[in-house]
Amino acid sequence: MSQKKQGFVYGAMILMLSNIIVKVVGALFKVPLANVIGDNAMGYFSSAYSIYSMCFLISTAGLPVAISRMIAAARARKNFRESDQIYRVSLLIFMAIGFFGTALLFFGADAFAAGAKSPQLAICIRTISPIMFFICLVSCFRGYFQGYQNMIPTAVSQVIEVLGNLCLGLTAGIFASRSGYSAPVVASFALGGITLGVVLSAFYMAFAKYVSKRDREAGLDFAPRERGDIAKELIAIAIPITISSSIMSLTSVIDSMLAVGRMNDACVGSVYFAAEKGSDVAMSIYGAYQAKAVTFFNLPTTIVTPFAISIIPAISSAGAEGDKTALKKTMDFTFRIVSVICLPCAFGLGVMANPIISLLFSNPEIYQNAEGSLVYSNNLASPMLSILAPAIVFSGLITVSAAILQASGHERKSILSSCCGVATKALAVWTLVSLPQIGHYGIPLSTLLAYFVMFCFNMFFLSHYLHYRISFRKILLKPLICACLCGGTAALSYTALKSVLPGMLSTLFAVILAALVYFVSLFRLGGFGKEDVLMLPKGARILRVLTKLRLVK
Repeated sequence: MSQKKQGFVYGAMILMLSNIIVKVVGALFKVPLANVIGDNAMGYFSSAYSIYSMCFLISTAGLPVAISRMIAAARARKNFRESDQIYRVSLLIFMAIGFFGTALLFFGADAFAAGAKSPQLAICIRTISPIMFFICLVSCFRGYFQGYQNMIPTAVSQVIEVLGNLCLGLTAGIFASRSGYSAPVVASFALGGITLGVVLSAFYMAFAKYVSKRDREAGLDFAPRERGDIAKELIAIAIPITISSSIMSLTSVIDSMLAVGRMNDACVGSVYFAAEKGSDVAMSIYGAYQAKAVTFFNLPTTIVTPFAISIIPAISSAGAEGDKTALKKTMDFTFRIVSVICLPCAFGLGVMANPIISLLFSNPEIYQNAEGSLVYSNNLASPMLSILAPAIVFSGLITVSAAILQASGHERKSILSSCCGVATKALAVWTLVSLPQIGHYGIPLSTLLAYFVMFCFNMFFLSHYLHYRISFRKILLKPLICACLCGGTAALSYTALKSVLPGMLSTLFAVILAALVYFVSLFRLGGFGKEDVLMLPKGARILRVLTKLRLVK
């Protein structure tokens, strides 16, 4: 497998395509899983996964970024032997972290479960604990290939991982549910499938590295630094990024540990009652929120994240070469891509939350409110998604701005923004969820407030340290106008169609029509111009097609 360097946008597009496949297959996993095992089991599933995610981020969030950044800088200096030395050192570090993380989750499962006030959660945490070792190996390999701006192995490994989840996790979850096991056991069966998917991904990445043959580039090949010096630099870069990322992960942990407790103590017991005696209503509402609202909320980030991953080696390389023009051009294009992707998603999901959720989740659980009326879980989750939708824009901008800070040597600055965001999240959850007028809607509202705070801090750091400011008029204004047209088209067309077509068809037609309106208006109003199109893979060919269609002048 040749280590051929890919362009920044080309690599991002490869990852974006794989992430779309991952999300589609992931939906094929989560949607039927939620429909079969129910909100209560999904609550245990989501809680265990959020605890694992926190431990995973603490262990590995910074090192892949550090590896790709250091390898990209070494390649820019033509020091190819050092890039191999960086890989060898990082592999040893990752293996040690993986062993420790697996042991921590397995033997500390009871403590984590006690912290979540759910002792039965321990079996789910133990089931997912082996994933720590294998995901550490996968992260090391991904960081190595990304340093060479080769995103293909990362993309393939992601697809293998999610296919393993679908084939193994879904089958195990359905088997456990139909066998009559309790909700925690059913969730642990499904989590076991995720673990096996990561194991398959790790074997593929190890094979890809084994058969890879890097093409030597013209230039000097200096002797590599000592392993100790490389390890020190890896850790010095990784620790601030890890702290920032692990703090960010606390937003979901706050939901799983703090919000559920607050709902039980202050709100849910007086507002909703379980249709089935003994059901945990607070955990079920949280499960519906995670499985339905958060699943859709995360979709746009899936498309944005590849640009954040690809921008790190691109900016590191440009910085090492002192190319300020390339730096600004890369940042402008990336922020424009983020706005073009996230703004219509925010407006579309905001106005179409209920029909979209109802389209995929056809078997909602039923609760009873204080007045005795029946309430479907879809009708609980959809307003939460509408509240959460504006945070999609802030999430995308945070993802890319944090990557830019990390790539340019200012990774410590994002720690402060993450701390302020998480503090905002915790305070808002504690305050809002306890108010009967707001209740469980305080969960997405607190996330929106937290993301807005983090966005403001990151933009300040980019302006102060990199002297870069997002131009609202050039980058955000026109996509914002087009997104408003998109959301308005979706709402009006759905309202008009639902009286003459079945719910599924009216939703699909409304979404397709809104997407067409956005696509046409984006090019006609100049929200995405000729220079932007030319930066895409096969950009000249795409531009000719758009010109023939009279979308671009």
